[in-house]
Amino acid sequence: MNDTDNKPTLITLDDDELLWCKTHATDIVDYYGGEGTQGSGTYNHNKISSNLVGVKSEVAMTKWLKNATEKEGLFIGVVKENYRRFKERGLKGDIQCNETIIEVKGLRPHQWNKFKRMIPPYQLKQCVRNNALVVWALATGDSTNGEVKLMGWNYALDIQSQGVEVRTICDNIWLESDSLMRPMNTISELISSPL
Repeated sequence: MNDTDNKPTLITLDDDELLWCKTHATDIVDYYGGEGTQGSGTYNHNKISSNLVGVKSEVAMTKWLKNATEKEGLFIGVVKENYRRFKERGLKGDIQCNETIIEVKGLRPHQWNKFKRMIPPYQLKQCVRNNALVVWALATGDSTNGEVKLMGWNYALDIQSQGVEVRTICDNIWLESDSLMRPMNTISELISSPL
């Protein structure tokens, strides 16, 4: 695969989607102790801006999946937005589409070159167990910029078998080579059938 095969896919969230993202990010922060607390995750911070990056990325992926049905004439079934129900236990991945489980990992655009294609080991184990796809996305941490770039994706098994251990703000498994990231347009083939 060469670089021209793997161009980012731009998704633009509208004002209503951005408002929902801000509300949801605030709910997550409040649920886990409030702005500036340690929060629930590996990253040891709990900020609305950080949660907005993730939530906007998840909403953009959902929008991309639903648009694939219309634009490409594909049937992808019901898209289950598990990220909307963050308080529930036992949900697999951020999004489920048919039998496919999708975990979305969002970064701010300026972080991509330094932190691209990284996932904490405990989260990777869950993704491998669920045979999940991991989608890499870029979004800003504010509620006014609706541009989200879906950079590409990998099977969790790709990351497990070819990733290397690194330490950033936490332990991560890093899929180092750009050439190993799969292009966005190949996901729909995995989870759909022609209409």
